[in-house]
Amino acid sequence: MPRVAGVAVRLALAAGAGLGLSSCAYQNEQELFASEQLTCDTVSVTYRGTIAPLLAQHCQRCHGPTRAESGVVVTAHHDVQTLGRTGQLLGVIQHKPGYPAMPDGGPMLAPCDINKVKIWVRAGMPDN
Repeated sequence: MPRVAGVAVRLALAAGAGLGLSSCAYQNEQELFASEQLTCDTVSVTYRGTIAPLLAQHCQRCHGPTRAESGVVVTAHHDVQTLGRTGQLLGVIQHKPGYPAMPDGGPMLAPCDINKVKIWVRAGMPDN
């Protein structure tokens, strides 16, 4: 009887150890950030459908057709493309050192929105 109890204890310990290891680890980034990925569509990023609406919502109050703070306007594709080429666009929205944090006096854009701008810039900033 003691031998059977010893085997049972070893099996229980092994099972418990296996459960402990698998329940606390993420195998990949998709598992770790699954909820964010479900809400952030970065597959179909376009200038007209994604970037222009983002800029209209967060930037054009100060950098639009009626007001051009610091001489910056983000209403036309070529203006935004120039900011993208110089690094200013990503610098200001990511609050990088050496760039004024934008939106001025407001919170940083959502990580998903920043990622969409990054994707668009890396794609060559097409006018699509």
